[in-house]
Amino acid sequence: MNKDCYIAKDLLPLNHEGLLHEETASWLKEHLASCDNCREYAKSTSEPIENAVIPSPIDNDKMFANIYLKLAVYQIIFVTISFFFALITSLLNNHLVFVLTYTIFGFVLYLFYKHFVMVTAITFLPSFIWSLVDSTQASLFALEMLLGAAFLALIHLVFALVGSLMALLLLKWLKEVRSV
Repeated sequence: MNKDCYIAKDLLPLNHEGLLHEETASWLKEHLASCDNCREYAKSTSEPIENAVIPSPIDNDKMFANIYLKLAVYQIIFVTISFFFALITSLLNNHLVFVLTYTIFGFVLYLFYKHFVMVTAITFLPSFIWSLVDSTQASLFALEMLLGAAFLALIHLVFALVGSLMALLLLKWLKEVRSV
């Protein structure tokens, strides 16, 4: 194989795409007519390669089922923790312990889900439901019970969102530090 053969092999892809000047294309055509090795090489490169289907060793349905199961377990755990925090708040006669617990809980939830809607659902709904269950005053009207439960759950949610914002700021700061 001489220097012209190396040049011809380098030019073949451009020739197949029609990107060579007329002079270069005619030189390549003359070379291919005179060189058996390059002609065979050009013939082998001009034929399309059959794409073989490679089966994946991973069962995607099974993999996603496992992921969904793990996420469901984590969600059950987080909702249980939220109910536990709501219970503690009512047992401590609404002491301000919930401020710290819900702030930390919102922080952890945001780090896990990275989504404010999930933080809202997991902190607001259990607190709201527990406030309705814990309502011991029978003289309250249904609307007053709902509004009271919503207000208490909203207060818990505010502190969870404060924790979520702190987590968001931490993630942004870490991203900025890594990019420097």
